[in-house]
Amino acid sequence: MSLSKFMPSPFKLALAGGAAFLAYRYFAGAPQYDPALGGRFEDLVEAPPEALFTNTKKKVERFVFPGSSVVPVLIFYGTEYGLSREVAVKIEEKVNSIDGLWGRVVDMEEHDMLEMDREQIVLIVTSTYGDGVPPTTARPYYDLIGADVMADPSDGAGIMDDAAKIYSHLKYSVLALGDSAYPYFCRAGRTMDRRWEQLGAQRIMPIVEVDQEDWAVMDAWIEKVGSHVAGLKASSVPRDNDYLHEKALVASASNGFGRKRPYYARLGVKSLLTKINGTGSEDKETIHFEFELGDSGLTFTVGDALALQPTNCPDEVRALLKLMAPLVSSGSADQHKIGTPSWHYIEDGQEDRPAKMALGDALSKCYDLHNLKPELLQLIKDKTKDSKHRQFLESLLAAGTGKTNQPLQDYLYNHHLVDVLQQFKNTISHLRLDDVLSRVSRLLPRYYSISSSLKHSPATVSVTIAVVRYTLHSTVRKGVTSTMLADRIKEGDRVPIFVNPNPDFRLPASADTPIIMVGPGTGLAPFRAFIQEREALGALTDPALNVLYFGCRHKEKDFLYKEALERLHEERKIELITAFSRDQQKKVYVQNRIAENAEAVWRTLSAGGHIYICGDAAHMAGDVHQALVYIAHTHGSMSEHDAAHFLEKMEKDKRYQKDVWF
Repeated sequence: MSLSKFMPSPFKLALAGGAAFLAYRYFAGAPQYDPALGGRFEDLVEAPPEALFTNTKKKVERFVFPGSSVVPVLIFYGTEYGLSREVAVKIEEKVNSIDGLWGRVVDMEEHDMLEMDREQIVLIVTSTYGDGVPPTTARPYYDLIGADVMADPSDGAGIMDDAAKIYSHLKYSVLALGDSAYPYFCRAGRTMDRRWEQLGAQRIMPIVEVDQEDWAVMDAWIEKVGSHVAGLKASSVPRDNDYLHEKALVASASNGFGRKRPYYARLGVKSLLTKINGTGSEDKETIHFEFELGDSGLTFTVGDALALQPTNCPDEVRALLKLMAPLVSSGSADQHKIGTPSWHYIEDGQEDRPAKMALGDALSKCYDLHNLKPELLQLIKDKTKDSKHRQFLESLLAAGTGKTNQPLQDYLYNHHLVDVLQQFKNTISHLRLDDVLSRVSRLLPRYYSISSSLKHSPATVSVTIAVVRYTLHSTVRKGVTSTMLADRIKEGDRVPIFVNPNPDFRLPASADTPIIMVGPGTGLAPFRAFIQEREALGALTDPALNVLYFGCRHKEKDFLYKEALERLHEERKIELITAFSRDQQKKVYVQNRIAENAEAVWRTLSAGGHIYICGDAAHMAGDVHQALVYIAHTHGSMSEHDAAHFLEKMEKDKRYQKDVWF
């Protein structure tokens, strides 16, 4: 699932690969973000506080009752990449600081363990993912309560009488996380807030919407909702036990491969798809990777994403260890033991996460070394003995740590962890290692659109990845996952992976339904899988039913899967329409080709066909959308307003699906 999803700030995860599920500089880690890397990201993630570090090998039981009569508060979150969970933990800390209250954090993925009729106060945190939909693992809960993000906000139909009875006594509030760069800002949160109101629940305070990772807004909401919840204590019923403890023990038994325990897949094929001439920015290094599924039991549907757990560049880790040496009391900084971060996955051959791990391993596998948190700068400001450094940081932080402080955002965007520790290296000896690490973002999985079909290749899964390299502060920097795979992983090596479903990017149920696929660059990835799927089903019988628009800079340099696609076109299995932007004086893009083929496009759409877009959201996706509006307006004999509404209805009916990223 290549993904579509995130952002114009350092906090957008790139889903590399075609439609990537994720985000901009999070995956590439690059100030000069290459859209080919992927992903939209409305759910930003960072490292949790020290309290989330694991200090014992013994499994920690959840929801252990505090031992006195308290009013339980449910903190219910939906997350794609972890930010909502991090916010939920901070809410829990706030609730637990109020005498007589007890906070319990539950993921919407675990909704089946909840008994809402036994809850009283519910604080909801949810992100919006991709093109305005709930996080993948939260979808079943949204479906359960009939919370349809595509529904008209004024439509209260479908409210379940039984559910309304269960929810009517609840008091709730919603914190919605999103990204205003996307057209459906915070739509999942708004939908949840509206649906709970329709079910009869009583709103504690109005919904608050957060743009990207704006901790100033989130912290203010936590304080305010904490005050409201404290005021509800007198009218709530305290308990001396809780049903969640036993349910959590039963739910903890899963040993399947996933985010917490990835499968170590063998790389079977690594093949360069582009021609490298050493001409700098004109070179596009894109590689095809095939991983063997072995006996993992992993399955996927075309349109899904493959998640890879990356490791940071060894040179960058070594540089950080050298800078961090003053923080280690004795011995080698590389081998210095720290508590294993709670978000780290279970590695191959382990039964569980160990209590401790070496600092070098943690910097390699657990921490995002490219995306900075302002809290680290605040720590350095408070501890530095250098008056010039303090003055600089006070000025930088004077307008707060929110997104409205543009000088701070520019600094965070253009500096990595190594740059900050080098700039303020005279202050490092005044810091504590735990204080520094707790202010470093967590290293996230990278999500890439799967570019193969199990029906075509049942033993493997493929991804198509653009390699990111760039210069920052006169030094060469590297995209975390793309260069790990390009430079350090060879055929035969194993890489931790898991599958991340993308239910909002799916082929039509009928193989006879015509489809139009628009995927320039690595946006082609999921459509290679679509075509393989239909070929395996014997459904490539009419090229008009399988139309692919592909674009790149040069036909002879970066035309991905050129021979295979041209063969399918020549065999009249697909209709291939290309746009090579730099092969002539006037640049030509896929949106231009769509406009040139307006009559055929309208014929497909008006006949019930589906259209899919994967790739750059900043320009391409919007330009293609405008071309479609114009086509509906001119060829469908409707007003521009009605043409836009026509496409909105197509989206609601799942006939117009996008997997795009900034």
